[in-house]
Amino acid sequence: MKFLNFRGSPLRFKCQRCASLCCKLGGPKLSLKDIESLKQAGNNPEKFLVTKQTSLKSRGDSSCIFLFFNVEEGFYQCSVYDSRPTFCRLYPFQFEKIGPDSYALKFIPCCNGLNTVDGQVVDERFFVRFLQKILFDLMDSEVIRFARFLDHNFEKAIGRTYS
Repeated sequence: MKFLNFRGSPLRFKCQRCASLCCKLGGPKLSLKDIESLKQAGNNPEKFLVTKQTSLKSRGDSSCIFLFFNVEEGFYQCSVYDSRPTFCRLYPFQFEKIGPDSYALKFIPCCNGLNTVDGQVVDERFFVRFLQKILFDLMDSEVIRFARFLDHNFEKAIGRTYS
């Protein structure tokens, strides 16, 4: 990253593990990298992919199929946390492409983890530590999507053909 430009008041973030929105919005779109990561973690695409789409399945209440409430700990947990999709790793932040080589970091304001007293300041260090790799993964995903468009190898990558 050559230039990082933070505007506005300092923002703080610390996940509250409430899963009030992030894991209950329906299944996010998955990149090929997300699908491969979930497969490598031992998950079967038949179980987690919506048929004929690249979205994660969700339950009837729109919650993620990998979300569960840990009664002993008293908070929600993700059963695939180490291999969770890009959208999940990024939430409540999102990158919006605003130019050929530039992105805007935006946030979803209804997240309970934003501006908590004990949250970390979202600054250059926060970005480098938590968000930079995700941005690079998203950029890779754009390249992968373009390659998929050109050669139609998506079905081959996930080991199944949609008809």
